[in-house]
Formats: sequence, C-alpha cells, structure tokens
Amino acid sequence: MDFSTLILSILIGAVGGFLGGIFGIGGGVVIIPLLTFVQGSNPHLYQAASLVAALLVSAGSIPRHIRAHAIRWTFALRTIPFSIATVGLGIIIGIYLPSTQWLEWIFSLFLIYVAVSEVTRRLQEKFAHSNTPALTERIGWGPASIVGSAMGTLSGLLGIGGGIIAVPMMRTVNRFDIRTTIATSAFLILPTVIFAVILKFSTLSSVKTPTGDPITLSAALWLAAALAPGAFVGAYIGASLVHKLPMRKLSFAFAVLCVILAIRMSGFVVFK
Repeated sequence: MDFSTLILSILIGAVGGFLGGIFGIGGGVVIIPLLTFVQGSNPHLYQAASLVAALLVSAGSIPRHIRAHAIRWTFALRTIPFSIATVGLGIIIGIYLPSTQWLEWIFSLFLIYVAVSEVTRRLQEKFAHSNTPALTERIGWGPASIVGSAMGTLSGLLGIGGGIIAVPMMRTVNRFDIRTTIATSAFLILPTVIFAVILKFSTLSSVKTPTGDPITLSAALWLAAALAPGAFVGAYIGASLVHKLPMRKLSFAFAVLCVILAIRMSGFVVFK
C-alpha cells in the first residue's frame, strides 16, 4: 500500500465512521463503495476490511450512547442471538454467487432502498400531526427475531455492520424514536460484526479478486488497519453529534449520498 492509498484509506475510514456514528450503522455502506471508487472492484477484500472497521465504529459510538441512556438493553440482548446465528448464512450466499459483480449490484439496490426509506420516513415525520400519540415500543422476541435475522444475514452477505438494515427496521417494527434506534443499533453491531469478522476471514481462501488472484489475509489486515483509526475517531465524533444535530436534514443528505454511491457501484456511470 503506497502513501497516497494509505491516506485515502484513512480518510475513507473517517467518513464511514462519522456517518456510522451519526446514523447507528457500521460504516460499510459508505466504506465499501468509496474503496471501490478509489481502488477498483474487489468486493470480498473490502468486505473483510470493512467489517473490522465496523468494530471500531461500534466501539467508538457505544460509550456516548451509554452515557445518554439511549440503548434499549432488553431488546438488544434478545436480538443478538438471531443476528449472530444468521451471519454465516449471508457469507455462504456471498461465496456461491456466480460473480463478484453480483455483490456490487446487490449493494447498489440496497443503497437505493436505504435512500428511499430514509426520505419516506422523514417526510412522514414532517407531515405527521404534533398531537399524534406516541406508539408503544415493541421489544418482544418476535421483533427481535425479525430485526436480528435480517441484520445478521445482510451483514454476512454485504460485509457491513448490519445497522443500515436494523435502523429502518427498528423504526418500523419496534417503533423506537430515532435516537433510541441509532443507539441500540450501534450496540447491536458489535457482537454481530465480531462473529462476521471471524467467519469472513476464515473464508477468504475460498474467494478471489475479480481478476482471479487469491485474496491474502495480510492484504485484508493491512487495509483494515488503514481504515481503523479514522473509523474509530469519526464514529466517536458522529455519535457525539447525534443528540445535537437536526436528524431530518442529516437523513436527507445521507439519502443523496446513498444514491450517488449506488450509481457508481452499479457500473452505469464510470467516474474518471
């Protein structure tokens, strides 16, 4: 890894960590497309490194959310077994897809879904009546199994922390407010990603780069090490701002970013 690539990787980690801290996601939804833009297509390598970065994003966010008493511990502890149990399923699906290009197409479609769900939810909030009674939170085993299974499967398949699916699902399934959602998602990412990292790195020998070369453990670890400092610091800063910045505007900005990255990863637009 040359010096310019190292600096860009650190910056990418910081961007992913910052957005991860603000939105309660692992950062991979940003890190993987940006790595693809800077270094070219290599989804399995980027997924392995991104999962390590997601550990740092979660670790950097959790202390701030604990101090704010924003995590729903009962629901989180019920969800963890389901997210861990389904990570392997996502990784296996990713290995047996006919082409690595499929992973990038899936990721592009998922980014579009995230953008649409963010904008739709914010518009609903904007036009909701202020005197509408708050809905009762759902923290039972049913919602835990739904959120945890979706989170774990997509974490393994796409190499992300899983928060990007957990956040919109908890808003709908659990009826959590936005800050509770972000805080709980940040905590759920940690155990999910620990298991995902172990499985992903143990299966690297089963996958190759788009050019057919083997993916080495050292390459994944070096890239992860480059992403890690920025991811941790960015996540801490982002989590600190969750309770201060207007979430509606941030969500619209994030939706726009998701659309841009989706177009890039889909291959419809080639940036020079």
